Amino acid sequence: MSVHEKLKIQTYLSILIAVAAFMHIFIGVYFWWLDLMPIVILSVIDVLVYAVAFLICRAGKTRVASFIFVIKVMMYSVIATYLFGITINAHWFALVAALPAVLYLDFTKIQKYTILVLVPIIVNVQLVFPLMFPTPFDMADNAFLGFFFANVIMSCFAMIIAVHVLITRKIDSMQSKEIEDYKHMSNVDPLTELSNRRYAELYFEKLKEDDQEPFLFCLIDIDNFKHVNDTHGHEIGDKVLLTVSDILQKSTRQTDLVCRWGGEEFLIGLSKCDVKCGENILNKIRKAVEESVVHTELGDIKITITGGASYLEDGEIKVALENCDKNLYEGKRNGKNVIVI
Repeated sequence: MSVHEKLKIQTYLSILIAVAAFMHIFIGVYFWWLDLMPIVILSVIDVLVYAVAFLICRAGKTRVASFIFVIKVMMYSVIATYLFGITINAHWFALVAALPAVLYLDFTKIQKYTILVLVPIIVNVQLVFPLMFPTPFDMADNAFLGFFFANVIMSCFAMIIAVHVLITRKIDSMQSKEIEDYKHMSNVDPLTELSNRRYAELYFEKLKEDDQEPFLFCLIDIDNFKHVNDTHGHEIGDKVLLTVSDILQKSTRQTDLVCRWGGEEFLIGLSKCDVKCGENILNKIRKAVEESVVHTELGDIKITITGGASYLEDGEIKVALENCDKNLYEGKRNGKNVIVI
């Protein structure tokens, strides 16, 4: 059983137990007003049992709490019918125990089927109570009690279904949010919050389906990054990565691909971008990085990047990326701080 399913049962059952306890408090007060103290004592015991079941439920032991709730409701159905007679409608409380037990509570299939079989037996046995037992506290002339129990039973059915629907919707909403959060986390680099390589692969698949040519790829590498890490430590190295990623985000459009390709490498994909547009954007990025400064205790660090770019032709993304890699290597070999297209 999933965590969400356990939470659903725990919340659902807690509400049922709380409602049952408040009903018994009301009944206890009513019988105290009628001066039937033995029944008041039984009501107090009922409330205490439900309180224990509630605490067990909140502790996460939902199966034990479910068992206590169902058995207690069935017992109350039998005891109340025996004490007060069939006219007060208490025998139908067995159905209130059956509905959540069979549909929602944390029982095995065998336990649920057993309860489903027991309920009609218990109800029918109570229907013949007047022929089998004398009624200690005959309530045949108490119309209020009969109406009260009948309406409580109907309200319980409505509440069981309503609470189930509300909690199910809430759990579904939580699961949907978790799925979206997971998708976001799995597609985003945790440091720079740029898209990661996994997202780039998904982007490539979409790119194959859509006609976005001319499309320009550019593989960018931070110059001398290993030296920065070795000299200033990884914390400063992270600041350098964040500085570059921030410039990349601000210098591109929402329709473009900007991702951390790995380590100090970034991949840019400029959609529907001709030669002039591509050169302008990439050189703007290179100059913005060159003008940026990362402050450290050992002095300011000047950052530069080298990029290798290539246009997508005939949907051959792998070929375009290989060309980017070649152009990047050429840029590194020829002095760095340059974009080679």
